[in-house]
Amino acid sequence: MRKAAFYRTIRGLLERKRLSFIRAHVEIKVYLGTCCFVVNNFYLCIVMFKQGDKAPIFAVCRHRIGVDGPGITTLVTFMGCTLRCKYCPNDVCHNKVYNADGTLADDNIMLLSPRELYDKVRIDNLYFRATGGGVCFGGGESALRSCFIEEFRHLCGDGWKLTIETSLNRAIEHVRRLLPVIDYWIIDVKDMNVSIYENYTCRSQTSLLCNLECISSIGAADKAKIRVPHIYGYNTDDDVRHSIMVLTELGFHNIEEMEYVY
Repeated sequence: MRKAAFYRTIRGLLERKRLSFIRAHVEIKVYLGTCCFVVNNFYLCIVMFKQGDKAPIFAVCRHRIGVDGPGITTLVTFMGCTLRCKYCPNDVCHNKVYNADGTLADDNIMLLSPRELYDKVRIDNLYFRATGGGVCFGGGESALRSCFIEEFRHLCGDGWKLTIETSLNRAIEHVRRLLPVIDYWIIDVKDMNVSIYENYTCRSQTSLLCNLECISSIGAADKAKIRVPHIYGYNTDDDVRHSIMVLTELGFHNIEEMEYVY
């Protein structure tokens, strides 16, 4: 990104009170939505999205039954993902969020705070409570928004069940933050073979392994459904059986085989 365009982006976001900032004289990475730019050795603003700030959401789907957790569920899908999966079903999550002037790059993206999302979905409060349902956070990688989800839990209370669909490819502190507030975990592990995983996702498997061990070690494995996909061109039936064996040894027993659509 050219320096002038960079500063236009910073200025536009600051004007919309989207950022706080500090100064630094180091090589840093600056994150804007899902994009990252490296800026070297001069004073500038470091973009710091505040905890509790608005999150970019590309869909809010009501009245879902049997696919996103118990009861009647509303699915909320965030922009942004740490993986680059070949057969990503929601590839829109990788699109840019902001234009250079700080405006949204797509009219279909909703920029909502936890309070605004709560006000939007609470219309189905009676359905949630009557059926043991609630809200499922997906994406993209929903664990990227751990602070947002934590704040949402404080707003909705314990009456709704919160589910997260995640690949667990996120730093462990985010999973630790989510563990007290999430009722059910739907985890897509891709494949437990390191080479297959990294070939398919273009990312390291380290975070997934650490987070699975974390969830199991505190006795929360019974809250998780693990999805192990057959991935055309990447793994075999034997690979899937090996993944299931590894996951069972880690303490997970609610394991679902599935076929990716490509």
